Amino acid sequence: MSPESGRIPERRGSSFTRPSSDPGSARGPVPADSQDPTVIARREPVPPVDFTVPLVPRLPFPGEVVGHFRIEEFIGGGGMGRVFRATDLRLERPVALKILPPDQAADGETRARFLNEARSAAKLVHPGFALVYEAGEDNGLLYIAFEFIEGVNLRTIVEKYGPRSVPEALRIVLQVAEALAHAAKLGVVHRDIKPSNILLTNEGTTKLIDLGLARLQIPGSDRAELTASGVTLGTFDYISPEQARDPRTADQRSDIYSLGCTLFFLLTGRPPYPGTNVIEKLLQHQAEPPPDIRRLRPDVPPEVARLIMRMMAKQPQDRFQTAQELAAEVRRILNQLALLPAGKQIGPRRQVPIPRWLRRHVPWVVPVILLLLVGWLLSVLWSTRAPEDLTPAEPIPQLLPPGN
Repeated sequence: MSPESGRIPERRGSSFTRPSSDPGSARGPVPADSQDPTVIARREPVPPVDFTVPLVPRLPFPGEVVGHFRIEEFIGGGGMGRVFRATDLRLERPVALKILPPDQAADGETRARFLNEARSAAKLVHPGFALVYEAGEDNGLLYIAFEFIEGVNLRTIVEKYGPRSVPEALRIVLQVAEALAHAAKLGVVHRDIKPSNILLTNEGTTKLIDLGLARLQIPGSDRAELTASGVTLGTFDYISPEQARDPRTADQRSDIYSLGCTLFFLLTGRPPYPGTNVIEKLLQHQAEPPPDIRRLRPDVPPEVARLIMRMMAKQPQDRFQTAQELAAEVRRILNQLALLPAGKQIGPRRQVPIPRWLRRHVPWVVPVILLLLVGWLLSVLWSTRAPEDLTPAEPIPQLLPPGN
């Protein structure tokens, strides 16, 4: 499992200041360069913080053990949690261990959201998702142990190797759509579909990761509302219009919109609305029609261009209504493109005019030509046949002398 890479920020002495020791003060931490009057307290002065001593609890270092998982290396991190490659000491297998940082684990809503991710992911037993092995807590650290996947996310692949071919991009979208169809049957909406959350394995299969924003729809439960506030809901380059307005209304059609943006990225190397800031991107997703991909990539077939336009329709009712319906359409387009010669640029067929005299004489000329060709082949075969050997056969040698 390889989420968006990032570094764990280091805690440096210059970035931390000691709060006021006045118990009645409501101002919070005092900046180091503040000109406010010094507050004199009757208490003993607080000793200076030694930043060389790690805070407890803290994120683990390689070689340390969390639960029964030995940390091997830091992989990356997203909006919620840091992911490490670790070894399951009981079963002796690699895992991707996602750990909630201690500062986030102190917040009750964030803890609930983290556990919601574990529950959502645990329901999804499908080739398109990373399996969940275990969830737990050790020394104040919440963790989820996922299946470790050898692969690279799509954003890295496109940035390193460039836009993908039409068949390859469609095959990726088909696999993701099938995974989303499975999730929808179980009441799970991903809500963060983007290239960096889709891994391509060494076998060419896709895996959807990072269900930190997933909405688990359980009748009679409020768990579906865990991501309603206090968190960045989706990535602005791929977020659907309705999810930006109210994430509680997002269903599988919202994931389809984000997947359409991802397909646009796979084919062009850029998101559909590369605005300069967050506000501009959100406004473009809300109001601007989906861009015509053929202006950037003329070799994209019209069927694929129409597919993207429908996936990225502004109104959910104008998109594919289910991921299963989307998968069926992508499969149909793939089958249609498979009939074309490999490597041929796809475009409108060119009609070559046939002369009138040729159309008139073809019905009788072709059979005559075939008959003459067959006769010529037969004559060649007979003329090249080896003549019969007329030499008398040698007598069979006698095994006994004459007279016996």
